[in-house]
Amino acid sequence: MSSHDAPSTPSQTAPLRVPISAAAERGISWLNEQAAHRRVVLTKYGRPSAVIDSADRLDETTRLVRETRREVVEQMCEVAAGRAGRTHALDTVCDKLGVDLERVHERARQLAG
Repeated sequence: MSSHDAPSTPSQTAPLRVPISAAAERGISWLNEQAAHRRVVLTKYGRPSAVIDSADRLDETTRLVRETRREVVEQMCEVAAGRAGRTHALDTVCDKLGVDLERVHERARQLAG
């Protein structure tokens, strides 16, 4: 399954950037409708000022952060106890975190080069 076929996660969907003045003209109902599909970043002079997101997406992001934090703490406890035999493949970790594996490889190449 390619990254284009993968289900969308909070980190993979580009937010909609909207100037505050345009958002004010369009109204709360419009913002709510947009936020149902993806995060909305309100901008002031081109700079992010506020974020509007759906409750479901916020809950999912919170769940992912908690799950990841728990996994990291468990791994660090294993390392501290000297039992760090269990490892995770990079593709598995990227999949769990909703991170594009190819972007990770690309960034690693940039840092190495």
